[in-house]
Amino acid sequence: GADRADIDRAAAMGVNAWLDEQFATPRTQSHVEWLRAQGVEVFDNRFSSHQIDYSLWRKFLSSPDQLRQRMVYALSQIFVVSTDAMDGYWPQFSLASYVDILETHAFGNFRNLLEAVTLSPAMGDYLSMRGSRKADAQGRQPDENYAREVMQLFTIGLVELNLDGSVRTNVQGNPIPTYDQAVIEGFAHVY
Repeated sequence: GADRADIDRAAAMGVNAWLDEQFATPRTQSHVEWLRAQGVEVFDNRFSSHQIDYSLWRKFLSSPDQLRQRMVYALSQIFVVSTDAMDGYWPQFSLASYVDILETHAFGNFRNLLEAVTLSPAMGDYLSMRGSRKADAQGRQPDENYAREVMQLFTIGLVELNLDGSVRTNVQGNPIPTYDQAVIEGFAHVY
């Protein structure tokens, strides 16, 4: 990312001015566009994650929108996907498209980010939503993995918190859960 000159420039202009500049810096070439420009979209690469690491690192290290790239990295540590869980064609393009979603929503609102992540084929593969079927009379139940992760990791967490971040407890001194199995099942039916 930044070199000594970039750091000195940011220090001289001040934090607020640097942030304003970063928010105004347009996105550079998308990961999907870059993969296509590298000629990765060929039949022999249809099951490969060929070149996606290069695309990620090129932007993390040299893209002028460094704040956005840091946000993408931070979001990718919360909204995790991996080509290891993708069993379809073109996993590198699925992941590239996913990271492009994180870039698009890096400075946006959480609700739009969560919707885009939810509808992403990469997330569908990674958290086993793809192929999940609705409940039926034969006892089939929808996959609960994504519903659980949305609540546990992406939003409210496992236990209720006080305004200061400490864990809320009931009269017995036990943490108060934020949801139960019935809520997970309800969310799974929605997804």
